[in-house]
Amino acid sequence: MDSRQSPSLITRARKILRGGIGVALASTVALLTLAGCGATGGGTSSTTGSNCPSSSAQASWNLVTPGKLTIITNAPYAPAEYPDPKNPTKIIGYDMDIAAAIAKQMCLTLVINNTEDFSSIIPSISGPALGNQLYDMSISSFTINPQREQKVDMIPYFQAGQSLLLPPNSTSGITADISTWCGKSIAVQDGTVELQQIQDINGGNNGTGEQPVCKSNPIKIQHFADQAIVVLQVVNGSADASFQDSPVSGYYAKLNSGKVVLGPVPNDPNAAVAPEGIVVRKDNPAFETAVKNALATIRANGTYMSILTNWGQQSSAYPPLS
Repeated sequence: MDSRQSPSLITRARKILRGGIGVALASTVALLTLAGCGATGGGTSSTTGSNCPSSSAQASWNLVTPGKLTIITNAPYAPAEYPDPKNPTKIIGYDMDIAAAIAKQMCLTLVINNTEDFSSIIPSISGPALGNQLYDMSISSFTINPQREQKVDMIPYFQAGQSLLLPPNSTSGITADISTWCGKSIAVQDGTVELQQIQDINGGNNGTGEQPVCKSNPIKIQHFADQAIVVLQVVNGSADASFQDSPVSGYYAKLNSGKVVLGPVPNDPNAAVAPEGIVVRKDNPAFETAVKNALATIRANGTYMSILTNWGQQSSAYPPLS
């Protein structure tokens, strides 16, 4: 799914977290000078030109820093966002390429921040008063759901389903029928919809729509902050399966060829293909409109599909392109 190599599973299974609240853990890991309208790189960009918004228009966006699009993401979550194996301080992936293309259309310099705390992202964008927010937006494989939309607006840009990873020649009996998951050990990442779904299958109350089919024989949930560590549980035999977005399953299946295999796609409507969204504040409409317009432009001019094709994700375009 990704033509570029990632670090080994062991190397990448480090302390990059994806759960809990800890906004202060965010750190700037890359500054991509990819602004449009005459930008030449080297740490500066032009914000004037015939195709660029006026200064008054940009002022209405209430940016964290004028002239910059400051985003927050959580890596590793390959191939969407993860550290570049050639330069681990830089975050790459199809989400980052889409963010760069949006920034270029808005004539802004893209600043990527990586947080160790996935669950902190929405509060860090929506919590502070407008003008005091830490980030302008987030693009980090957020599945759109009502719970998140109560706090932020989400601009759909991608779609992904869910699937399992299994050991080769698995004898666990896990199939696409979630009732076969009962009593099994399944690894999942903190802060994800997948974790909430498994909790609800066990009788939880996260509002995912899952039926508590395993309440009497619950799934043994192994949850970790880092997706690499999640998959490691399958590799080392500590878990019967891992549960994650399908693009991520495909990536790790290739990365760990012979150690894990793609498992079934659950025959469950709650695990069906669903849109993912760019996270923005609810009270910054001019900025949200500008992001939507930039996304529409890169879709129309072919940049969007070129990015997805480069990462082997063209089937995940949203809305599907004809």
